[in-house]
Amino acid sequence: MYPRTLLLSLLYRALLLDAGSTVVNLTAPIMLESALLAQQASEVPERPSGKLKSYSTPMDADAPFNRPNADVILRTSDNVDFRFYKLLLSLASPFFANMFALPQPGLLDEAADQTKYGLPIIPVSEKSAVIRKLLSFCSPVYDTDVPALESLDIVMSVLDAADKYDMKRVGAFVVKMITAPEFLEQEPMRVFAIACRYRAEAETTIAARYMLRFAAWEPAYVVELDFISGSDYQRLVKYHASCGQAVGQLARLWSNFPLPPLDCKFCRKKGLSRLSLKDYQDSVIDALRIRPCVETLLNPEWIETLVRKAGSCLNCRDRTPRKMQEYTKELAVPLDEIISQIRLEIKLY
Repeated sequence: MYPRTLLLSLLYRALLLDAGSTVVNLTAPIMLESALLAQQASEVPERPSGKLKSYSTPMDADAPFNRPNADVILRTSDNVDFRFYKLLLSLASPFFANMFALPQPGLLDEAADQTKYGLPIIPVSEKSAVIRKLLSFCSPVYDTDVPALESLDIVMSVLDAADKYDMKRVGAFVVKMITAPEFLEQEPMRVFAIACRYRAEAETTIAARYMLRFAAWEPAYVVELDFISGSDYQRLVKYHASCGQAVGQLARLWSNFPLPPLDCKFCRKKGLSRLSLKDYQDSVIDALRIRPCVETLLNPEWIETLVRKAGSCLNCRDRTPRKMQEYTKELAVPLDEIISQIRLEIKLY
């Protein structure tokens, strides 16, 4: 780039030369003046715009979030544009209702946000997988299917977004889905912590009841426990202990559930060992105090342990498992009634 003094010198010389010529070159000073202005403009540093540059082109979401009659666009953090309706967002979220109630700038106003297809764009921090499920919960039932929640990680992402945008009904609906068997069977402690965090009484009780299948010391730490109080976890421990103590009530019912004969004539004639009623009763109570649930009685491994004690000949071992399974199923009915009477003390704020 030429320095300012050099450009001024060239301008002065051009004026002198043109003054001595027959035809005055009027364009030379103008050209040099333009060059001077361009030089000055290039020396001015570019002001930051205050907006992050996007290095990828936004993509339109798939149906049903690409309708041309939509009136707003949500742009996700991974640059996917979801066309949706202000009315549905306002009905589901007071956050968006208040946003749309504010005076909106015109399209030519410098305060206006970026637009696309003539629609205002609202950038959100969530990824497209989460926004798709969130908007599906906000859509009419005839428009979209209930979105599948593939994992508890997805559940937590959707719940966090519902909390952020104050979508209470969406959050309550999602919490009801966490007691699905695939979640309870794989991560019951996470289910309990999530349900307890959102004060969902029915779901918290279901998860606590499922936790009875484990000894009190068996469940491992999960990060969701950080979002509930120590008193909430203490109530779970107390519930487990109360159920373990309550199974002692079975002692009053033994007369109604006599142990079926588990040996054969050969065993009795030979005086071989067999499982006595007291041994069985003690085994039941000991097992249920640790894991106070029906599943403990129906556990095949536990039944196999009793079978090995029940008979010593092949004939006994062939028919004892069937008799034991039938007997434990009958005993499971009063046990379930006893456990159902124990209440989980959870505070609903």
